[in-house]
Amino acid sequence: MPDFVIRNKKKKEYEQFTCRIEVDLLDKIRRIVLDNNLTSVNEFINDCLKFSVENLKVIEDSDDESENRD
Repeated sequence: MPDFVIRNKKKKEYEQFTCRIEVDLLDKIRRIVLDNNLTSVNEFINDCLKFSVENLKVIEDSDDESENRD
């Protein structure tokens, strides 16, 4: 009989934080996690947040652009 092997995962430091998520969006997130056999909703949301932050581009308004909008 083969050995029963378990592997330790690296422990990450987490902080519990509460936020509100729109019901429809949360339903979509749960569906994505289930349909793709992902580890967890929490891990998926963390991955999405990391991606968003790493790929964030901030566009600063110049004075000219602000005046044209008014």
